[in-house]
Amino acid sequence: MRQLEVVVAGLRNLTPTTRELLLVSADGGALPSYAPGAHILVTIGADQDAHERREYSLIGGAPEADDPDTTYRIAVQRKAESRGASQFLHERVGIGSRLVISPPENEFPLNRHPAGRLLIAGGIGIAPIYPMTRALLRQGTPFALHCFGEEPDRLPYRAEIERMMGGRAGFHYRREDSGALALEPLVASLRYPAEIYVCGPRSLIDATIAVGLDYGLSRQQIRHQYFDAAPPVVNTNTPFEVELRRSGLTVQVPPDASILETLITKGYHAKFYCGRGECGFCPLPVIAADGVIEHRDSYLSAQEKASGEQLCVCVSRLRGRRLVLDA
Repeated sequence: MRQLEVVVAGLRNLTPTTRELLLVSADGGALPSYAPGAHILVTIGADQDAHERREYSLIGGAPEADDPDTTYRIAVQRKAESRGASQFLHERVGIGSRLVISPPENEFPLNRHPAGRLLIAGGIGIAPIYPMTRALLRQGTPFALHCFGEEPDRLPYRAEIERMMGGRAGFHYRREDSGALALEPLVASLRYPAEIYVCGPRSLIDATIAVGLDYGLSRQQIRHQYFDAAPPVVNTNTPFEVELRRSGLTVQVPPDASILETLITKGYHAKFYCGRGECGFCPLPVIAADGVIEHRDSYLSAQEKASGEQLCVCVSRLRGRRLVLDA
């Protein structure tokens, strides 16, 4: 993967636990362009000896103006239990520090076609939602923005959002609302065609998806990006056979590889995107299964998983010996 070298040119504390970093190109040249929702990977470690990489959304600029093309802006939340990326970027990085980053990638793009839009951010999940807000305001596209957090002084970019939105943004704080998210009225206010963009804790995203589906939205209309890791899965994988009926391909899936990885190594051009069971690009129809399908994705609904009619080949498996797919 191509790497870029940048220098930390600015630091700002957004909240007691969140720090903003301004990164400028080390050679003074323009950095690759990007759109709202994009992120970069930052290589973490003292003097870059450790090759741990962490994903951070690109903020894009201040309310009044975009950042220059030589500058990237990211926000890093310090987690109490962290001993890695967030600790390094909060404690070991200062003005003049050099970092190695990737070019921007975008797995959470903002559509620009006409549609009613609801933007939902939870805590540091505001990072990709904030540039979407700036873009939609500039475009003149109607939308609603709601931010959820523990308390006002711990919500990054709250002042900037208030300034941009002129009192039209909704702020919801756990200590004031007794933990109630009240998502139903927000989703109910949407008119077709509609889209929801949500980023934040897994619990907020899962709740938003559930409410959106209840109100008739499809999974393609509910776009999301998780900021916390998925619950750990104990590896009790067993090998099984997969037949692609229409392609005439049969493969043996080992315990340490996914269906998707196995198919690709055998030359099958599988359709996929995120590889984490989140985007909905890779589900294949199930013709037959002689055991229980272990759905490990966060894309299919509970009803779709219970039906056993399809599975996400990037993460899901079979607790059995043979699986036949319509592909």
